[in-house]
Amino acid sequence: MTRLLREDVHVHAASDAVYALLRQAEQRARWLGPTVAELAQHGDMLAFRIALPLRSERAQLALAVDEAPRLLVYAANGAPTALSAVTWVLRAEGAAEVHVSMEAGYTPAAGLLGWVLEEALHRPHRRQALRDSLWRLKLLAEGTR
Repeated sequence: MTRLLREDVHVHAASDAVYALLRQAEQRARWLGPTVAELAQHGDMLAFRIALPLRSERAQLALAVDEAPRLLVYAANGAPTALSAVTWVLRAEGAAEVHVSMEAGYTPAAGLLGWVLEEALHRPHRRQALRDSLWRLKLLAEGTR
């Protein structure tokens, strides 16, 4: 069963500039949160590991939608992965202001222990990983990082 997490941030920068940070492979390591490790990029493919308490999840995602400067979607390309998709939606609110939403679809660990760990540990850590990444993106886009 796929679950979704969504977080938002307001960035004082042009939507084109924020979108460019999302798309530039060389910038991703600067704004992805510390939970994301072993980031590998091959063209429009991303592979990485998400470190959670008592669990590590691998993800392999391919660029699925690229509608600059408002929508970017990376989705699982058929490989078995806990993370099914990551979506960024950018809504320009002015010449130098943009609202950024990040959504992650994932499959939690199965079984009773998996459910307990998901609710007690993993989901809060997943949410914090999204928050960390968005905050770091905001700081980078605003030139404060």
